[in-house]
Amino acid sequence: MDYLILKTIHLTGLAMTFMGLAGVLASKVASEAPFKKRWIFHVSHGVGMLMLVFSGFALAHQLGALNSIPGWLRGKFVIWLLAGGAMALAIRFSRFTGLVLIFFAGLVLAAAWLSIQKPF
Repeated sequence: MDYLILKTIHLTGLAMTFMGLAGVLASKVASEAPFKKRWIFHVSHGVGMLMLVFSGFALAHQLGALNSIPGWLRGKFVIWLLAGGAMALAIRFSRFTGLVLIFFAGLVLAAAWLSIQKPF
């Protein structure tokens, strides 16, 4: 698949993942909405995570980074795991909305920095 198409899919997955996280956080802060009203955010998060991992591995393959996995790619995988677990963080710690949003932004910032700079 074309590199730019994979990159577009990857960025769409990123947007869906964090829209889902922010949606769950907002619905928990606004009111204790039942799962029936929050399920679309959970689906967005899950589909976004799948898009991220599949397009991420395809992009890494196109860059030739899967032969010997570099440190920046390992870091991105750790960030992906943290983003997956962030749903529980959004649900449990919704009373700390500001800190949780800063954590989410930090994950995106770290992933972007690793992708652009490839420092190690």
